[in-house]
Amino acid sequence: MAGLPGQEPEEVQWIRDAQRGKREAFGSLVERYQRRVIFHVSRLVRRREDVEDIAQEIFIKAFRAIHTYNFQASFAAWLSRVTVNHCYDYLRRERASHTNFEWQLPDGVPSEFDTNVEKAEERSLNPEQQATVRDLVGKLLERAPADDRIVLGLKELEGMSVEEIAEILGQKVSTIKVRLHRARKRMLEDFRKWSGGK
Repeated sequence: MAGLPGQEPEEVQWIRDAQRGKREAFGSLVERYQRRVIFHVSRLVRRREDVEDIAQEIFIKAFRAIHTYNFQASFAAWLSRVTVNHCYDYLRRERASHTNFEWQLPDGVPSEFDTNVEKAEERSLNPEQQATVRDLVGKLLERAPADDRIVLGLKELEGMSVEEIAEILGQKVSTIKVRLHRARKRMLEDFRKWSGGK
């Protein structure tokens, strides 16, 4: 069976060899995707010193599960799903030691954060302003609960579409839209509390 249209024959061969248990072939996949996985992990986990260890755990998990990869989606998307799910499990385990957000803004209230994001997208920001916004979002994400960090990290920091996030998380597009909307509302409220307390 051939790979997906546009998928490199070399990568298809590495995957097939890795599915037959050949570690060298999987090593080639690790070399190709290591930076991407580390980037994903560094955006999603709080403790920077754990990033490389978590990335290594992800590749071990991916090697053990590679027989489940069926070429229906790109290998990059499959590996992203493994990465996000592993980070999500890690964040859930760590959750007890971090701030829990029990509050929720009332449903139906327009989200000021959503409006500000849309306005920011309409006008072009210079590189310095973009860096400032990214830094602020990063700091707020560090304070957010695991569920919010996953969807907001993928959307706001990695620039993924709602459809891509839905594919990675194995959820409906409508579910991701709701999760993003609620996570943004919680982040706005946290920003108000945080900035007001400074």
